[in-house]
Amino acid sequence: MSRSTLACAPERPFASLAKHLIGLRRAARLPQRALAEVAAISRTAVQRAESGIAAPSPGVLDAYVQACRASPEDLARARLLRRYGRTAQRGRLRSLSAPSPALIHSADDLGLALAAMYERAGAPTLRELSRRVTHRPPLPVTSVWRFVHRKGLPASTEQLVTYLMACGVSPVEQRLYVRAYQRIVAGRGERPGPPRTRHRAAARPDELAHYTDKINPTYRSLLDSLSAVDVETALTVGVAYVYAEQSQRNGVAPITDQQLFRTARRLFGADTGPAQLKAVPATPSLGGDTLPLSRHPSSAAALDGAAGAPAW
Repeated sequence: MSRSTLACAPERPFASLAKHLIGLRRAARLPQRALAEVAAISRTAVQRAESGIAAPSPGVLDAYVQACRASPEDLARARLLRRYGRTAQRGRLRSLSAPSPALIHSADDLGLALAAMYERAGAPTLRELSRRVTHRPPLPVTSVWRFVHRKGLPASTEQLVTYLMACGVSPVEQRLYVRAYQRIVAGRGERPGPPRTRHRAAARPDELAHYTDKINPTYRSLLDSLSAVDVETALTVGVAYVYAEQSQRNGVAPITDQQLFRTARRLFGADTGPAQLKAVPATPSLGGDTLPLSRHPSSAAALDGAAGAPAW
């Protein structure tokens, strides 16, 4: 961008574009009204484009230049001057202070460079920028928003190249930015994913006696002396007592296991207790992986010895 263009930026940021358009119209020997008719645009749009204060839309600009029967080079220059005017009008490029590709060493540096590219491209709408490169998959608008506002980096090299092409970066500079991006990605390594919940495999019956680290030492010694089946029976009966108390106190028992339901029902009877316990069938099912308490003598003894159960 030339110094003259920047000098006229505060008052007429599109003065250079207006001068170029007026020259094309006069070379075509067309007054404003005739050009508006040929271009199928309003005369007000023609006057606004030649004022140098506001930017004509891309469609109006192309129609204006084509109505003047100008060359492709004149059209390319008109588009370039419009980009310069938009950059000067917004006035954000200087505050970004983006480093050159060779001096990009961090994600923040690359973020500044991507935001500066958007400003140099004339700050088009995000949807327009996402679809500028017609021979490549369009960029997601949300991704473009992150690049422009320095909220994130491209997810891949292909996405970066598409963004660079949409911003009008030359192929030579594209390679430099790709190298900088690859340096940053290699330095960051693989992005850590969210912490995953580790699910422990179900313990085998012969291992149950060893999972007593959180139990009082007295009870731990007692449980370690029992067999795996006896430990399972004791835990089942104890948990059933706790859930039954919660059911009596709150009216809702957080029991999801049918074995615990049946144990609590046997301990406290079918005619007492909350509705959650009464709804359980009296005959336990032998299907599935649940071990019925009636299968072991120790289980029956534990149930028969539960006479001290609290009354409902």
